[in-house]
Amino acid sequence: MAKKRLYLVYFSPSGSTEKIVKMVANEIANLDEFEVEKINLLYSANRKKKYHFTKDDLVVFGCASAGKLFTLSEEMFECLQAKETPFIGLITYGNAYYGIAIKEMFERANKSGFSVVSLGAFISRRSIDMSLAHDRPDASDLEIIKNFAKKSYEKFLSGDFALHDELKTGWGDWELGKQVIAYRQEHPEVPYTLPPEYKSKEISDACKKCGTCVKNCPTDAIDIENKIFDLDKCIACWACINHCVQHAIKSTSKEFMDIVDSFVKASGRRQEPSLFF
Repeated sequence: MAKKRLYLVYFSPSGSTEKIVKMVANEIANLDEFEVEKINLLYSANRKKKYHFTKDDLVVFGCASAGKLFTLSEEMFECLQAKETPFIGLITYGNAYYGIAIKEMFERANKSGFSVVSLGAFISRRSIDMSLAHDRPDASDLEIIKNFAKKSYEKFLSGDFALHDELKTGWGDWELGKQVIAYRQEHPEVPYTLPPEYKSKEISDACKKCGTCVKNCPTDAIDIENKIFDLDKCIACWACINHCVQHAIKSTSKEFMDIVDSFVKASGRRQEPSLFF
């Protein structure tokens, strides 16, 4: 008898989302025998492929959020072709708000042919300012993640592929972000993005031109030979900064970093994961 197939699919600029996807998948893999395959959608070449899933497969999908799923979410789901495939969806956010990302994931998963078993919003280290939620997921989160994985798999085994909990939006009380929040609620069709001047970065002399940033840039926006960024292509996911082993890349937008600073100051209250079954 063929083993079940467990797919780990993720878009993880800082590595935190990937970490939580693997935590959930490892817990499920401990409960049964699976053939495991990983699909890293941060790589642009992977998003140009087509992946086909059957109703006998199980997909654990994770994506970073910024009040919405990250900019490339439509492109990500377009490359995933499912036929009533059971789907466990995870979003991550930096202890502030996850906005409409859970609802958006549910809608996109259904449109791609998945059957949503469960969804969860988890707190993890933020990619733009790594001091925010830098210690999450912690021991308390880990227990919640384990229980989420077990309950999701029990639901999968029972053949219950319908989501029964009411999906909720998750907005914080960050004063400066209220205009952004209102705009995203009123315009759900508009992808998450930033003006080019907010995305400006520079590469210092510490750069060894190893190409790690180029490999991990989801939009192929980096010319490493000339140390320049195509800011129209850049989506400000900060994967280049997070993956640079020489710490040679930094933001040069004072306006944006001022917003980030206010964001961090407003995110002191601990958020807990939100789970939907």
